[in-house]
Amino acid sequence: MAVPQRAASAHSSGPIAAAAREAVASLVRNLTMPKAFPDPALESQFLEDHSERFCAFRRASTMLAVVIWTCFLWWDVSFARGNKTLNVRLDQILLLRFVGIVLLLILALMVLRPSFRTHKISQRIILVGVYGLLCLILALFAITPAPYNYTQHFNGLCLALFVQFSFFYLRARIVLIAGIVTMASVVVLQLGAHLLHTEDFFAGMFYMFNVIVVGHGVCVHAERVSRERFVSERALASLNQELRGANVSLERKNSELLVSKKDQENKTNALLALREQQMIAAQTASREKSNFLAAATHDLRQPMHALNLFLQAAAEAIRNGDFDEAERLIDDCGRSSVILARLLNAVLDLSRLESGRVVPRYHVFDVRQIVEEAAAQLRPFAMSRGVELRLRLPKDEVVCVRSDSHWLGRAVANLVSNGIKYADKTKGTKPTVIVGVVRSATRARIDVLDNGIGIPGDYFDAIFQPFFQVDNPEQDRDKGLGLGLSIVNAVVSMLDQHRIELKSTETRGSRFSLEMPLCGPTPDKPSTRAPLRSEADETAQLSGRYVLLVEDDGLVRASTEALLSQWGVLYDSAATFEEFEEILGSVERFPDLIITDFRLRDTKTAREVAMASAAKLGRACPCLVVTGEPAASIVPLACEQDVLSKPVSPMDLRRGMLALIAPECEAVTA
Repeated sequence: MAVPQRAASAHSSGPIAAAAREAVASLVRNLTMPKAFPDPALESQFLEDHSERFCAFRRASTMLAVVIWTCFLWWDVSFARGNKTLNVRLDQILLLRFVGIVLLLILALMVLRPSFRTHKISQRIILVGVYGLLCLILALFAITPAPYNYTQHFNGLCLALFVQFSFFYLRARIVLIAGIVTMASVVVLQLGAHLLHTEDFFAGMFYMFNVIVVGHGVCVHAERVSRERFVSERALASLNQELRGANVSLERKNSELLVSKKDQENKTNALLALREQQMIAAQTASREKSNFLAAATHDLRQPMHALNLFLQAAAEAIRNGDFDEAERLIDDCGRSSVILARLLNAVLDLSRLESGRVVPRYHVFDVRQIVEEAAAQLRPFAMSRGVELRLRLPKDEVVCVRSDSHWLGRAVANLVSNGIKYADKTKGTKPTVIVGVVRSATRARIDVLDNGIGIPGDYFDAIFQPFFQVDNPEQDRDKGLGLGLSIVNAVVSMLDQHRIELKSTETRGSRFSLEMPLCGPTPDKPSTRAPLRSEADETAQLSGRYVLLVEDDGLVRASTEALLSQWGVLYDSAATFEEFEEILGSVERFPDLIITDFRLRDTKTAREVAMASAAKLGRACPCLVVTGEPAASIVPLACEQDVLSKPVSPMDLRRGMLALIAPECEAVTA
């Protein structure tokens, strides 16, 4: 029976001990100074929040202190009148009481100011009031004789300490210091002047000590609760902020979802509309391409048909011994061949431009140069038509632009040629084409003006379509092919920041204006133009030159060999790359030029031709590539090169050869 009793006793004592430990821990916690926040900024925010929170209560406590101090004045006056001992000190007591009233009234006015809400101002005012009243009470305590100083004024010290501990919500450290200073002051006065009886002194100290301990605990608890509340409110505010942010984010996402849904619907509708537009555009493009091919086929068949008939008629004339007629017919064959080549080149150029396979090669150059070149090229043609060709260029002023000089030159030449072809010879004034260059702050403009037949306003868009010609219903090829303005439009569309403008009045003439970006003061690579030579001079320069010809097409090779022979050019020709290598192994003279197709049999190209010639001959030889491939797809060779697109006229072939041979000759001569 003893064991169960001990177990029951231990069981019953366990909760009591735990409760005692909990009580002691709580007491220690309530008497321990609360720690300030580690972050000074957070501590400053807490103090400001604490002052703002208890501002109204501190103001009310100040008013209450005025009332209590005034009541004690009445108490002192009432008690001193009936007591001879105190009546002697009544004047001094009243003076101290009135000083306290004045101090409290001044403080009451100060606590009503808006600045009292801040921590520093409120703490300073409250401490001045607390220490001021304690000093006044200590003064009353010192001037009042015993035992009345204890019975009348010592309780005032305890009451003042109680008020500062419980009513003003000051920090625990500050009020504890005030209590200790007050208690120490009483001890010092007692030791120095023996103001109290010994029994009253010890009783008063015991009472004051308990007031300080209890007040300190109350103040610590209030400060700790205030700090915990501040932390909780900050955490709650943070959570509320996060919640508001989450709500805003959810609302934004909801709005985005709605917008996304609407955008998706719009995109779906747009895709459907785009698909329908693409189908219509594809059908339109297919129809336009079919019309273009039909027109091109028709126009290509005409000179080809004439060429066949002229050749047959020339053969008949030769068999009949009429050589003069045969010579005339062969000249007509040449004319038909030139028209056929021009038409085919124009069709190919337009096709390449519109397909996007042409990559413009931009550089800075003087735009006056291409205008002068176009005028020099077309001046004989203008003279043959009785048209005066004039230039209006800035004198002694470089007009540099950033463009592709080749394609821009083609566009200018087409516009000038177009103005010459449509000259109006029925007017009293002489047919004239004026080409001018105008510059502004950021742009340069090439104007081509004529006083020809003009263009009706209804045709401004149509004239840029392939094979469309104004006032040429009979399809007279002397008036052009109907592709010049189409090529100009394609060139302008291809070049960045270029545009074309047309102004025309029917029967009075037209003005085409090409605009492009103006560039730096000097061109990238100023080049000198070679002087124009006659056909006889060009042929004489080629006579005796040695050329290697590489062409896998038999007809092209045979026709090129025949032409080279007529020009007096020495040559060796090869149909394959292997034959070319055999020729390189046996040549006794370094060739002046290699003429080659770009793409040969067995996947060989002009690049292998150039590399093989450089390896076999010891140094690079100029190459003229004559090909049907787009110029943009030609891989640059490891030598000086030029590219001519088939079909090539004899004049272009001759000038292409001279362009590569002439620099070599000048270098050797030098």
